[in-house]
This record gives sequence, C-alpha cells and structure tokens, in this order.
Amino acid sequence: MAADPLVRALHALTSASAVPEALDRLAAVLVPELGDWCVADVLEPPDLVTRVAARGPDGPLSLPRAAGPVGARRSSAAARGVLQRLVEVPGRMMRLTPDDLQRMTSSSEPRTRGQGELALALGTVDLLVLGLASHDALLAVLAVGRTGRPFSAPEVAELVDVAAVAALAVDTLRLRGVQRRVSTALQQSLLPALPLVGGATLTARFVPAGSGLAVGGDWYDVFVLPSGALALVIGDATGHDVQAAARMAELRSLLRALAVDRRGLPAQVLERLDRVLAQLAPELSGTCLYAQLSGGSGRRTLRWSSAGHLPPLLLRQGVARTLETTPDLMLGVRAGSRRCDHVQVLQPGDLLLLHTDGLVEQRRTGLDARLQDLRHLVEAVGGDDPELLADRLVGELASGEDDVALLLLQVGA
Repeated sequence: MAADPLVRALHALTSASAVPEALDRLAAVLVPELGDWCVADVLEPPDLVTRVAARGPDGPLSLPRAAGPVGARRSSAAARGVLQRLVEVPGRMMRLTPDDLQRMTSSSEPRTRGQGELALALGTVDLLVLGLASHDALLAVLAVGRTGRPFSAPEVAELVDVAAVAALAVDTLRLRGVQRRVSTALQQSLLPALPLVGGATLTARFVPAGSGLAVGGDWYDVFVLPSGALALVIGDATGHDVQAAARMAELRSLLRALAVDRRGLPAQVLERLDRVLAQLAPELSGTCLYAQLSGGSGRRTLRWSSAGHLPPLLLRQGVARTLETTPDLMLGVRAGSRRCDHVQVLQPGDLLLLHTDGLVEQRRTGLDARLQDLRHLVEAVGGDDPELLADRLVGELASGEDDVALLLLQVGA
C-alpha cells in the first residue's frame, strides 16, 4: 500500500455519504494494494447481513447468488457462517489458512460451506476477517484475501488499523443517517395539505438534502385566516440537524398561532413573533417570508413582510421578475425592530414563487447568477402547468446540498 494507508482509507471513508458507499470505496483502496480480493458486509438489526462491496484485482467482483453478490441480504446473520465465530473472537479478527477454508467446505451449515468454497475458488492462500465494531456492537465485516502469498506481519497490522478507522466511520455514518431520517420525518410531518382556494391554484414541493447532515429547518405553510385572507409562509430555521427541524416546528407553530389569534398585517405579525421569541425561545432564529393574499376572483392583493428571506418571484405574461425589496432582519436577532410590509397586485394568470435558499444557493456559483438561472427557467417552462414547473425547478436547480421548500401560487381568471 502507499506510504500512508490510513490517510488513503480515511479519505475513502469520509468522502462517502452512506455506509455502503464508504465500504465499497474502502474495498477499492485495499485491493490490490493490500489484498487480492475484498468483500464487505453490513449488519442490520435485528439479525440481517447485507453484502455492500465485492472487489477483485480487476474491479467489482461478480459473485453468484449462492456466494452473496453485492446487494444480497440474508437473515440469521450471527447464527451462521464465519460471523457466528467472529462475534466471539477477541479483537473481532480471524485469520484463516487454506486448511481452515477446506474444513469449512465440509461443514453441514450451508453458509459456512459456501464461504469456504468461495474463498478457495478465488485462489485464497490467506484470509483476514475483520469485524468493524463500536461500543462492543458489531456493525460490519471486512474479508480481505490474498492469492499469491500470505500477508506479512506489517500488512496485517495495517489492515487492523484500517479496520479500526473504518469502524469509527461506519458508526458516524449510521448515526448521521438516523439523524437525517428523524429530521426529514419531522419536517415532512409538519408540512400541510394544501387547501383548495377558489380562483387560485397552489403547488408545493419539499426535497430534503441529498446527503450528510444538511437536513435543516426549511418549511412552507398555507392556511386561511379568520378574515378570509390566505396566509402563505416560507421559512428556514437556523441550523442543519435534528435540532433545526425542531426549531422549524416551533417557529411554524408560533407563527400560525399569532397570525390567527389577532388581525394584523404581515409586518405586525412578525414583530409580535420576534417579541415572543425573545421572551420564550431566545435560541430560535431563522428567515421567513409571511404573506397575506386577499381579494376575490380576478385581481388579488399580495401583502408580505420578509424576515431576511429571499424575495418572491413573479411570472407575468411570460416574463419573470424578482419582487426586490430591502429585507428586514431575520427572526430572533433583535426584538422590537420595525418590520415593513410590501404590496403587489396580482392579475389573472400571474404565478408567484416563494422558495428557500436551497433552490438557488450553490457553493461554486454566486447567488445573483443562480437567481438569474431561476428566472430563465421559470420563463422557459412557463406557468401553464405549475406541477411541471415545480418538478423542473427542483430537478434542474436544486444542488442537493441543502433542503428545498417551494410554494407556487397561480391566480385564476
């Protein structure tokens, strides 16, 4: 292996966003530099094992069904095959010789027999089976085989070190996966069913971040106010984790309650929300755009206030323009600060887009250029089919680096 095997292994592991990807990349590092073949399995509760990697000197190994190809899942993981012995071995490491493998082929237990036959069929003269464990729980297994000569003592030591690093990475990725699933489930559970509104069509999308812990606090909301006006909300609570999703839930609930409890313009509602946050939840912060749509059929009046949020986009007669205003401070920064209302009259056929920054922000491109891309795409697709437009927006603009929430309102005739 290269001079720094742990560095290479660490790079392979940390550049992945999920456990199967991490172990497949690790196997590609180990073969052919430390071994001639490698398979990796992941254990899943309560007692399931899944093959996630199989690599040979020429790349991915195509294994028959009986040998456990990549993607194969098997039950009774800890009660059969080598794994049954590995869980009881100190250090969670086994070294098997050809004689050991030959004895395995005579086993009455099918999985043990199949594992021995596979290793011998690959020409194995030395096999290391390494358990990846965290807090005494076995998370995954690496099997690295040699076909030309046995492993040297330094190579064994390197593989043991790599397994220790891999165990930490697998544990971290599993925890991240749990956090993402909890955050996403919380966010999605709070997203409302869109109401049917006479003379208008509503469309919404929420797309969680593609990987890592980028799950945040994006949300949209739509509800009818006691006055009969329609409340439209788009927001992004600060943070990128489970706590951000929880903050989003609090902000959403507080805003709903304040909007419905007392008649007030959007700026007044956000000012009251700031005072409530300062008193009851000073740790909460985020951006938010709160709008009220009033009027009957035909022309409608949109009145909104922005707490540090990106401006709305209006498509009218095929031309998209950003409703630029000077945004006020984000929520939770300074209670008592005055907020401003903005007004736009909407005509039949107009289409309004509210969105979070995940739709347009990208690390390698400036925000102004991305907002221009947004306007061009909206114009190209048009407003005849808001559902199609919503799909095109998230499909072509969202980078996957952050959550995306968007809300479309089309004014009918």
